[in-house]
Amino acid sequence: MPSIAKLIFSLISTAILTAGIAVAAIDAPTAQNALAADDRISRALLANDTTTLRHLLASDWIVVSANGSWVGRDDILEAIKAGIWTHTMVTTSKPRVRIYGTTALVTERAVVSGMSRHKAYVNVRECQTDVLVWKDDRWVSELLHESFSKSASSNC
Repeated sequence: MPSIAKLIFSLISTAILTAGIAVAAIDAPTAQNALAADDRISRALLANDTTTLRHLLASDWIVVSANGSWVGRDDILEAIKAGIWTHTMVTTSKPRVRIYGTTALVTERAVVSGMSRHKAYVNVRECQTDVLVWKDDRWVSELLHESFSKSASSNC
């Protein structure tokens, strides 16, 4: 009987350890989950979803625009809520993801359309880099840097 108890204990211990390893693997920063976080940000921008954006963007997040100015998270969220800055199209392609410990850089091409200060912009080509930081088992965007891309075939 003692050998059956040892066997059951061993099986339960192995199952617990294996489950712990699987959870740790899911809750670790990877290029795949960094790209997924970046995609969630793009989808929230397209939906003009300020609630989701507030969760995905750090409280001190900024966007450095292709024009060289920068704007903080709360100002962007207020502009989206007021309909001053909205998106009707957000597409990204050719992502390049680099992980440096708990920081990820996601650089990609973007094509965006929408409204800014009640003026339409259509098919604006950009090269953008999102700086993500791993906090509380998830990626949070700290900074988005944009630059204009004159050619659709340019390499970001």
